[in-house]
Amino acid sequence: MEQEYITIDIRTIITLVRKNLILIVACTLLGGITAFIVSQYLMTPQYEASVTLVVNTRDEQAAVITNDQINSAKQLVNTYAVVLTNDTLMEEIIYILGLNDTIESLAKRISADAVNQTQVMRMTMRDEDPATAKAVLDAIMARAPELLITTVKAGSVETVSPPKVNYTPVSPRVGMNTVIGAAAGIFIALAYVFIKKALTNTFLSDEDVSKHLGLPVLGVIPSVK
Repeated sequence: MEQEYITIDIRTIITLVRKNLILIVACTLLGGITAFIVSQYLMTPQYEASVTLVVNTRDEQAAVITNDQINSAKQLVNTYAVVLTNDTLMEEIIYILGLNDTIESLAKRISADAVNQTQVMRMTMRDEDPATAKAVLDAIMARAPELLITTVKAGSVETVSPPKVNYTPVSPRVGMNTVIGAAAGIFIALAYVFIKKALTNTFLSDEDVSKHLGLPVLGVIPSVK
């Protein structure tokens, strides 16, 4: 059984876009405006506090630091990140600060990662209240040295810079969301136009007869007003 394929040439695409330009522009504006309104007025802004730490392999400072010590410190970064976001510490912070959070939701908003694969670790905390974000990191830093020594029993951390708050919201990204909404509007409009074209089985011109039926056109009855 011979299978039929629907093909659309460049000229047809341009013609479809021109005929439906108002629809495409309207969908683009609608998508962009909707995304802007939702991001700007309906989504709660999130603020981020951060602190930078240096991971050491032992408490005392040696006069000369070897490559082995630096590599060991890099490996400890991931371990420290897990220890400093454990359930016990999260529960303690929730109690101390009187947070209306679960252990899982608080830990989910805290991240700890190595900076450029070095022994420097950066912890961040996101919250809708910038003061709360900073307070959580302050509480973690207050417990970090003792907790790491008793838990890991190796190494230590030193604070490079104290917890600081970025008072510019890190989310939602209004501009990016607006662009994504506009792009979604264009995609939906174009999809509608081409699907409608593909499902249309009416011949509108003599070219359609030749193209789809493979028959020669013997004559055309003109439209007379």
